[in-house]
Amino acid sequence: MKHETIRACSIWRALDVVGDVAVLLILEQAFLGRHRFDDFVKQTGLARSVVSGRLAKLVEAGVLRKAAQRQAGYALTEKGRGLFPVALMILRWQHRWEPGERGFSVRLVHRGCGQAMEPVPHCAACQTEIDPRAVDWAPGPGLAQVTPVYTRRRQQTAAASAKRGNQTMVDSVIELFGDRWATLVVRACFTGIHRFDDIQRDTLMATNILSGRIEQLLAQRIIKAVPYSAHQDRFEYRLTEKGRDLYPVLLALLQWGDRWFADEQGPPLLLTHRNCGQPLGLQPKCSACAAGLDIRNTAFEL
Repeated sequence: MKHETIRACSIWRALDVVGDVAVLLILEQAFLGRHRFDDFVKQTGLARSVVSGRLAKLVEAGVLRKAAQRQAGYALTEKGRGLFPVALMILRWQHRWEPGERGFSVRLVHRGCGQAMEPVPHCAACQTEIDPRAVDWAPGPGLAQVTPVYTRRRQQTAAASAKRGNQTMVDSVIELFGDRWATLVVRACFTGIHRFDDIQRDTLMATNILSGRIEQLLAQRIIKAVPYSAHQDRFEYRLTEKGRDLYPVLLALLQWGDRWFADEQGPPLLLTHRNCGQPLGLQPKCSACAAGLDIRNTAFEL
């Protein structure tokens, strides 16, 4: 029996670990300095059984480690700390596009200059701000194909469970990256695939599932429908400005996936920054002083 496959870039591999709403909420709290099981339950609003299961998954994946002393809880490993640029780029997007969606806000402070700031995605080679329209994609030596498995249940229950009282804990960016099938639709748009049938071939989603993801992304104003023929029911799906601004999150996920999951052949995708002609690497920088940001020099304040 022949199995159909899709592109398994490092974004896909990264989402195997973090592409879940509950996981993203727990990691958010870990970066905010939470360590203990009860704090994860309280701050995420998730059921204890959900938190327990996701913590076990993150420990198994090597993203968190369980401290020897029970009261010390969980700590980020080197692999977990490597997700820091992803967290920064998610916060950047939240602040720019949905600052009032959640019941709390996070202020970022760069310890180097002491200023409140926003992280700015720069090219590590030429130090200019990254515009996804100035990036070329090409297959890399480690490009592989995988047989996809998907479920509708994961999307529905994850978002529904992430509430604390009447306070919503999930905004569009967490809901999107907590559902890797919606993320693959966005990936397709970034790589020049815009029509329904072409997106379906690229992702192998069932047509009803793909229709649902497209409706979700349209409602969130991540994509827009653009007619491409005289027939009014034929559309291309193009990223809006809000959707294009998700690119730094995808790039951070790609880099993390390359770092931890690429095999000896090399990365699955090669990105070139047309501004400088160099391989594209993400370097988050402080909007106040333009110095590089990392987990040691950045503070979060609620």
